[in-house]
Amino acid sequence: MSLDVAALRARFPSLTSGIAHFDGPGGTQTPAEVGAAIAATLTGPLSNRGTSVASERNAEAAIAGFRSAMADLLGTAPEGIVHGRSATQLTYDLSRTLAKGWGPGDEVVVTELDHDCNVRPWVQAAANVGATVRWLRLDPATAELDLDALDEVVTERTRLVAVTGASNLLGTMPPVARIAARAHAVGALVHVDGVHLTAHSHIDVTALGADFFVCSPYKFFGPHCAALAADPALLETLHPDKLLPSTDAVPERFELGTLPYELLAGVDAHFPGEMRVLGPGTSHCPTAMQSLDIETVHFPGEMRGQWVVGPGGRGAAERVSGGRGR
Repeated sequence: MSLDVAALRARFPSLTSGIAHFDGPGGTQTPAEVGAAIAATLTGPLSNRGTSVASERNAEAAIAGFRSAMADLLGTAPEGIVHGRSATQLTYDLSRTLAKGWGPGDEVVVTELDHDCNVRPWVQAAANVGATVRWLRLDPATAELDLDALDEVVTERTRLVAVTGASNLLGTMPPVARIAARAHAVGALVHVDGVHLTAHSHIDVTALGADFFVCSPYKFFGPHCAALAADPALLETLHPDKLLPSTDAVPERFELGTLPYELLAGVDAHFPGEMRVLGPGTSHCPTAMQSLDIETVHFPGEMRGQWVVGPGGRGAAERVSGGRGR
């Protein structure tokens, strides 16, 4: 399949700036259709959600579109999609909610491979209730987690395992399903930071074994916000702090205050454009991105003073290129 590069670039106004966009933490650039959807939603009739008038129905449509788009992307139910300002905010909120059921003698497992977004919230939540933090260590020679100690670290005392789907710095993709299987075998929950993985891989949250999965649409052409995916039945068992008059329905009980309807509409708008990048029959962008990742992995080896961290010859199917934003 040939890619019309000129047509693709024309959809991204920022590419006329002359800047080379290698700022991974800043996310991807945004296509015009996303900006148009945000502007149309924000300036069209809009109010708090409801069904009485067009402004209320527009808010409802933005929320429904966001949940449906993210559920399609992640292979989950729309009723289990929670909006957040960022992956960091969602993880902090969830850590405080889960920690209500923890105490001395309980353990939480984090890894040396993870972004601090998926470490510090759990470390602090555990400390606040007297729970113990245990670590899955990183082998610096291979850039892989040392899973020889997995059964020793994840035990019957473990309440939660937090692990990345792909390292934002090294690109390492740990065997999440294997780690999740061990966690579930001892009755623990699994929280997967998918911020870096989602832009580079087809996601099936259930196949990964993730009880909670977070990602950020601005990493794959969307606006600056985040989403958490979980089984609605699991969310029903959790009770975050919230205002008395706010709904107790799932997933709304996890979303504080009025939602940014315009950003939700932007998330919904970017998926059709993303699909058009690769043409009919393609559900997501990773295939094209992986071909670029392969070039990224091998090119530094041809430059003096540059090297690739990790096993030689590793391709994009097992590792993705890095970037540090959240």
